[in-house]
Amino acid sequence: RQMLAQVSGAAPCGKRGRRQSRFFWASICLPRMTAEETAATETTPGVVDMKVTTKKPPTFYIRSAKSFLTGVETSTGEKKEPICVLNISGLGEAINVAVAAATEVVREGLGTLDKVETSYPEMAGTNRGCPRICITVLHK
Repeated sequence: RQMLAQVSGAAPCGKRGRRQSRFFWASICLPRMTAEETAATETTPGVVDMKVTTKKPPTFYIRSAKSFLTGVETSTGEKKEPICVLNISGLGEAINVAVAAATEVVREGLGTLDKVETSYPEMAGTNRGCPRICITVLHK
């Protein structure tokens, strides 16, 4: 840590020093994307990534998934078109919420399951991993 703090110019102890060195460490370790890659991932038409948590009830995410796949009209009268691909992902206890949202969409006949991907990624700052699920739903 001290060497990292010296390289980043941050103090090796104290809140400010830790924050600066973590930022510096993240800037070194995270892969850098080119402008084309960033634009491609941010503006892929018809694809939405929905990250679910346990902070809101499952019905919130079920309604959101349904509205993504059916299209909605906003309060200003603007019509939002339905999307083609919905990626639903959840970490830890939110896996149940992600599965509930995906199964409800399929049960209603709004989409079909394309891919279910599970992983156990390492969490930053801990030595333990956390289960993760990513479900890809295609519009019918």
